[in-house]
Amino acid sequence: MQILGLRFGFRNIKTGVSVFLCILISFLLQRETYVVTCITAIFTIRDDHVNTVRYGKHRIMGNTFGAIASMICIFIFKTFGQSKPVQLVAIPLVIMLIIALLAHFDYHEGTVGACATLLTILFMIPSYDSYHYAFNRVIDSIIGMFIAIAVNRILPTPETCEKALADAPSAEID
Repeated sequence: MQILGLRFGFRNIKTGVSVFLCILISFLLQRETYVVTCITAIFTIRDDHVNTVRYGKHRIMGNTFGAIASMICIFIFKTFGQSKPVQLVAIPLVIMLIIALLAHFDYHEGTVGACATLLTILFMIPSYDSYHYAFNRVIDSIIGMFIAIAVNRILPTPETCEKALADAPSAEID
């Protein structure tokens, strides 16, 4: 579909519908924010259902590993202090551990999300709220993933539209 010379394909439309639903559901469930839910849906939507599900799993695992890793770093900081030398050693080592674990479990595409989750929790969330934020980030990711999967499954793809047109009886002109 083209509007004002801009092309709006199936993936684009599905992404917009997913973001709409993420915001709506976040409002209805009275979630603190819909940012992570929307970002997860945007990252999860792929060209087809199989890749959407696969990428959604990677995203969830990445956020989960990142949240757990942030708790490990917080434990290290509480044990050894949060001095620059401790941060200089602990954070890169924990990031390397995340990358190795995600690669081991074949969740490579969750790596960037995992590292972003770890760093966001460590440096942007007050320490008294970090465990709560980590838990909510995983929950919001799950919500966004399920919305993206549902939208990608329910809304048509170019292939299903072509198949429907091919299967439709053609009108005969007398």
